[in-house]
Amino acid sequence: MKLKLLSNPKLFPLFPVRNLLIVSIICLFIVQKSTPSSAVSILRVEPSVLELQNQAFYNLRRGKFIEVFKNCEELLAINKKSILAYELLQVSYAAIGNFDRAQELIDSLKEASTNLSLTHLSKGIILLSQQKFDEAVEECQASISLDKDNPLALYYLGRIHSDKKEFEKADTYFRKAVESEPALALAYTGLGINYLLQGNAQESFKNYKKALEIDQDEHMARMGLATILVGLKGYAKAIEQYKLVIKKVPTFIRAHQSLAALYLQLGRFKDAIEQSNEILKIDPNIAPAYLILARAYSYTDNFDDAIKNISRFIEIQESSFEGNYLLGSFQMASGDIKSAKATIEKAESIDAGRGNMMIASALLNHIEGNHNTAEVYLKKAMEVTPKIHHPMINIFLTNLYLSQEKYKSASQSLKLSDNFINGFRSINLDLKSDDVIEKSFAHTNLAIFFYLNKWHDKTIKMCDAALALHQDNPLALYVKSKTLIDKKDFSRAFVQLKKIVGIQPDFISPHYDLARLYLLMGETDNSIEEYKRLADLDPENASVHLSIGNIYSRQGKIDEALIEYKQVVALAPDSPVGYNELAYHYAESGTNLDEGLEHALKAAELAPKDAAILDTLGWVYFKKDNFNKAVESLKSAVATRQNSPTIRFHLGMAHYKNRNLNSALNEFKNSLKISARFKEASKAKDMIEMIENQSNQTQK
Repeated sequence: MKLKLLSNPKLFPLFPVRNLLIVSIICLFIVQKSTPSSAVSILRVEPSVLELQNQAFYNLRRGKFIEVFKNCEELLAINKKSILAYELLQVSYAAIGNFDRAQELIDSLKEASTNLSLTHLSKGIILLSQQKFDEAVEECQASISLDKDNPLALYYLGRIHSDKKEFEKADTYFRKAVESEPALALAYTGLGINYLLQGNAQESFKNYKKALEIDQDEHMARMGLATILVGLKGYAKAIEQYKLVIKKVPTFIRAHQSLAALYLQLGRFKDAIEQSNEILKIDPNIAPAYLILARAYSYTDNFDDAIKNISRFIEIQESSFEGNYLLGSFQMASGDIKSAKATIEKAESIDAGRGNMMIASALLNHIEGNHNTAEVYLKKAMEVTPKIHHPMINIFLTNLYLSQEKYKSASQSLKLSDNFINGFRSINLDLKSDDVIEKSFAHTNLAIFFYLNKWHDKTIKMCDAALALHQDNPLALYVKSKTLIDKKDFSRAFVQLKKIVGIQPDFISPHYDLARLYLLMGETDNSIEEYKRLADLDPENASVHLSIGNIYSRQGKIDEALIEYKQVVALAPDSPVGYNELAYHYAESGTNLDEGLEHALKAAELAPKDAAILDTLGWVYFKKDNFNKAVESLKSAVATRQNSPTIRFHLGMAHYKNRNLNSALNEFKNSLKISARFKEASKAKDMIEMIENQSNQTQK
């Protein structure tokens, strides 16, 4: 049975039968030259060796490299000079990213290699890691020419073409690999990556799931799945995937690193620090771990440890712009302006064209009173940064001009500063003051810099320093209030905002934040009043009416809400939001459905890929009893936003009305899997029960 297994090309594809024939001929030749007793010993092959060889190739064919290592360890325990074991090892080392060890084995074997297909494949994988794509293709093709049924070589050809962004060719090779070996989970992972690079998250997700169905230990598929989940804001599930990888492979640095970065993104700084330290236990020279540590410590206002870790990062990556820029920023935050200036100058020598470096240089010069130099840096920053950052730069320029009592220039730059911080509006802000003190505005700029870096405690301290010099500095007061809101210190933020509107009643931004704070505190009437003040101050702003409409909607005051949404459409005819809200409210109320459809189609025209808008369109069609159209639109909405329980529920209802009970049942169940507490959850449960009862009765 074992001999049959060995000679079966489908089960043992990487060791061609012709090689076995050659070995047999050599053995017979030796037998003829040997004594009878020696002949017996030569022909005898331990069954365990054959079994291990078969198992090793079996595992290699399926991309189970850890198992290959185990098999080869056993083979080498039997025969330390097993060339076959070393050939298998060279491929496995290359596949897991240990390219140095793989190359050592290739070099040591040289002419001794008996399976050149494996050698060519190993070389191809190494060349791929070096991005020598053309040479990598040649080696993989050479591997296939010697062994046409080689799924790993086909997979790596797919990888090469995917990295080259030749997605169609990549797809072809990944599918050929699957045809050759359906149990090669790696091939489905490759398809997942290929789809993701093309922006098709849905197909990518399917292929990652398929890979994991075949092999729960296919860690790259799990990593890819986690990446998609992060993009969908499914952070808890993404964390779960990273932890599963780490549990299985505790030394997998990339998994630790991805998890640490996600913790940092979520503001879980303690967890980010813990994960980064785990990386450094594995390898103390992993530079990104120090970078994450530095950022995490800075966000907790521990700048001593932030400086310590970013300095270690720079030791490993001396020429890193990011490292030197962050070190300079941390030094600024800790009050060491002299060191900060030297470090920022070093960052400038590495890359003089970075906008954030120019802003930092401008700040340092502003603090030192070098106003002209600061202005030059800020204007250069304006040239090299995207327009989205220009309002922020203009607010820096505003404070710079105020330092010099250049009120006309300050007013001009301030008008260009709208929305530099979430809803900031500069209309009618009086900048003149009898007691303008230069340093107050320099401190304000530094406070804004700290705010943008999320160094909240430092921001507040710097705002207080600015206000100690100029107590009615409206911009310092505003930045302080924003910081307090971010810290969820709403009562202190409320005091600051009230103070600002008392000093500057026409300063728009504080009214926005007051309206939102009232809403957070459950004082909806006061919130509406603030929004109405905003409507008077800024009559062309559609978002104010949208906010009022949403409050009325939550209160069940549909008529009042519709009035506000109509105002949104009137003020912003090119925005889909107002049309969508009108359409959805008409659908929910079951009134004016023709008008609702008109609004829904207009919204879809303006934003054809927006899931919420496609859901509204589908729901209007549903209410108009056009169930085919409803299904069509709602399917498109689900494809764009898979994790919306409401959209899933709506699609279930459309399928049900279309008498597609199985599909309806699946969607109702999907909606409850996503959330058991969404608005229509109770109705979804009722529909499931009703459909299952109908099904049972039919079967009886």
